[in-house]
Amino acid sequence: MALNLFSRLMPPEKSFTSLFCEQASCIVDAAEELRDMVGQRRVSIETHIRSIRAIETKADGVARQIFVSANRTFNAPIDREDILALAHELDDVVDLIEDTAKGIQRYRLESCPEEMRSMVNAVAESAELLKKAMPYLDSITADYREIYATCQRIGEIEEQADETFDAALSRIRADLGAGRLQPIGYLDQKELFEWIERVVDKCDDVANQIQTITAKHV
Repeated sequence: MALNLFSRLMPPEKSFTSLFCEQASCIVDAAEELRDMVGQRRVSIETHIRSIRAIETKADGVARQIFVSANRTFNAPIDREDILALAHELDDVVDLIEDTAKGIQRYRLESCPEEMRSMVNAVAESAELLKKAMPYLDSITADYREIYATCQRIGEIEEQADETFDAALSRIRADLGAGRLQPIGYLDQKELFEWIERVVDKCDDVANQIQTITAKHV
């Protein structure tokens, strides 16, 4: 009798996977908006900014839900510290995408260089892979190979994006030296490339966090 009463008083086991999936979906949506901004840009920059801001607001709401629930749950499949760390990392990706989009708006970049489009494609591809990985958090023991493979692919994308970033900075520096690019244009493009690199790096940080969680359960 006493044991049954104690069991009823304990908080039920709570999985945060569905909320992590929501966060990953927000990243995918924001990445697609950013890709449209640097690509064909079928609508105005302002429209893209509004869409990304709405996605970021939604993502913040999901993150807050995780933070509150994690502090009230004592019986979760994943350690509380790992839940909070992963939620923070996922939320940071959307924040960085919004910062990048605002930079494009602020500097009035009319056409984006090929390297920039390539790096944003890396963001979008990484986002899709993060979305693919999230459901496996409910079946880590059975699906750890899929998790590791997906996270490894994100790492490979990050390495390729780093190479593109280095090549882009070398090119715009050469353009500056040859007079094909004005100093203000060089500084604007350099900062935007750095912002996009941060987004790609943050996606890799999320993948690393997922791998850390996985390693504890296999």
